[in-house]
Amino acid sequence: MRRVLCLHLPYLATERAWHDGLCRGEPGPLVLTRPVGAAHVVERVCAQARRLGVRPGMSLAQARALVPELLAVACDNQKDRAALVELARWATRFGPTVEVVEPDTLLVDVTGCALLFRGETNMTRQAVAGLKERGFEARAAIADTVGAAYALATSASEPVTVVPVGQTAAWLTPLPPAALRLDPDVCEQLDRLGIRRIGDLLMLPRASLATRFGPELILRVRQALGETCEVLAACTSPPPPLARLSFEVPATDWSSVMPAVRRLWTDVCEQLRRRGMGVRRLECVVYYEGAPPDVLCVELVRPSRQWTHVGTLLEQRLEQRSGGLRAERAASEAHELYPLRITGLMLVARETSCWRVQPGELFAQREPGVEEALDILIDRLAGRLGHEAIVRPELVDDHQPELAFRYVPMVEAGCEPKETGMGWLSTVAIRRPLRLLTRPVRIRVLALAENGPPTWLRWRGRGHVVVRAVGPERLETAWWRGADVRRDYFRLTVASGEEFWVFRALNAPGWYLHGIFG
Repeated sequence: MRRVLCLHLPYLATERAWHDGLCRGEPGPLVLTRPVGAAHVVERVCAQARRLGVRPGMSLAQARALVPELLAVACDNQKDRAALVELARWATRFGPTVEVVEPDTLLVDVTGCALLFRGETNMTRQAVAGLKERGFEARAAIADTVGAAYALATSASEPVTVVPVGQTAAWLTPLPPAALRLDPDVCEQLDRLGIRRIGDLLMLPRASLATRFGPELILRVRQALGETCEVLAACTSPPPPLARLSFEVPATDWSSVMPAVRRLWTDVCEQLRRRGMGVRRLECVVYYEGAPPDVLCVELVRPSRQWTHVGTLLEQRLEQRSGGLRAERAASEAHELYPLRITGLMLVARETSCWRVQPGELFAQREPGVEEALDILIDRLAGRLGHEAIVRPELVDDHQPELAFRYVPMVEAGCEPKETGMGWLSTVAIRRPLRLLTRPVRIRVLALAENGPPTWLRWRGRGHVVVRAVGPERLETAWWRGADVRRDYFRLTVASGEEFWVFRALNAPGWYLHGIFG
C-alpha cells in the first residue's frame, strides 16, 4: 500500500526572514508585505501576529492599528522558494521522492520506509523535530493518498496525524472542503449551501456536483479517496559542478597549491560549459592534516568562466586566510609555530547563472572589455573591502526624499540598469538636487509672505539673496507611518548662481536646507 507524508510549514516565510537577519532584536510579531499602489498589504504573518488578530490581506495600516509594535518586512518569494527547496533536499532522508508544493508544503513518498524509523508515528515525529531544530514550525500527516495527507496536515486539529491503512474516508469526514485544494470560489459556494465538511460533500451524488461545481471538485475527491492515482513530481536538481583533488604528499606552501586549484577550475569550468552556466559563487574547500577544513568563498557580480579573473580573487582570499591562520596559531601556541599541512582541495560552483553571450553590434563598434573591466574592478574591491562596502542606489516607492532610495550590495543588484516601474519618480527627477544632504539642516531665512518662498537665507556663515524661487511642492507622508511629515519645498536661485532645495516644515516651526543643485 502506498503511503505519503505531508510536511506543512505554515510560517515558513516569516521564519526564513528571522533566519536571514532581516529583523533585529528579540523575535516579535512579524508580517511580510507587498506593495499595492502607494499602500502595503500583509502577505504572510507569523504565529505571534496571527494570535494577535493580524491576517493576510489586511493593509499594513490596519495591522499596525491592531498591533502597534508590529514588524514589517518586504516579501521575497525567491528566497522563500529557495528555503523550501533546501528543506526538500533535507527531507529525502525520509523517502526517495519529495515534491515541493509552493508556498509552504512538502510531499514525501514514504512507501516501505517506516521500518527504518521504527514505525510511521516515530518517522513523523522525527520529521517535525528535525524541522524545529532548523527553526521551522511544521505540521505532518501520513495517509494512503497525496490529497488525504495534504488535507490532514493543513487542516487537522493535531500537529501530527497518522491515518491507518484503508481508513482515509473516515479521517477526512470532519475536515472542511477547502482542505481538498479546491478553488476558493468553489469553497465559498459550498459554504453558502451549508456544505461545511467533507463528510457532507461525500453524501451528495457526484453527477450533480460535477454539473454545478465543475470537474475539478470530483477530481480532488477521487484523488483524496485513492480512486485516481496522483503522482508526485520529484524536486530534483543536479549536483553543483565540483572537482576534488587529494595530495599524495601534504603541501605546506600556498604557492604550490594554486596550480592544483587551477587544474580543479578547468574541470569545474568544463562542467559549467556543458550546462551553459557561469559561476556566481565559488567555494574552495581546503583540507588540513589534524585540523578542520576551511571554506573560502568568492562571489561575483556577473557570471564568469575566466580563470584570470576568478583565479586572482581566489588567490587573494587564500593569502588573506593564510595570514589569519598563522595569527591564530601563533596566538594559541606558545611553542614553535608548525606550518599547516594541506592534504586536499575541493572546488564547488555553489551558485550559478545562465551564461549570456553578448551579441555583436550591428552598426556602432563597442569598445571590447568595458563591461568586463567594471565587473572585475567591483569584484576586486569587494574582495578587499567586503561586499557590503560596494553598493549601488535603488529607488524606493516613497515620497519622502530621504527614504526614496536604498543602498544594495552590487553582488545582489548587479551592474545592469533596472526599470523602476515608478513613473512618478521619473517626472520629478529633473526637479531633484544632485546632492541630497543626509539630514535636513535648519537654516535662517527671511520671507515677505507667510506661506511664500524666502527672499534671503544664511548658509555656512554667508548670507545669500534669493533672485528666483520655484515652488511650493508639497510632500506629505501617509498617516499610518507614525510621525506625520508635511513639507513645502522651494528651489531657490541666489545671486551667486548657486541653487538650493529648501523646505518649510508645516507641522513644526523652521526652514531647512535639504539639497544643493549642480
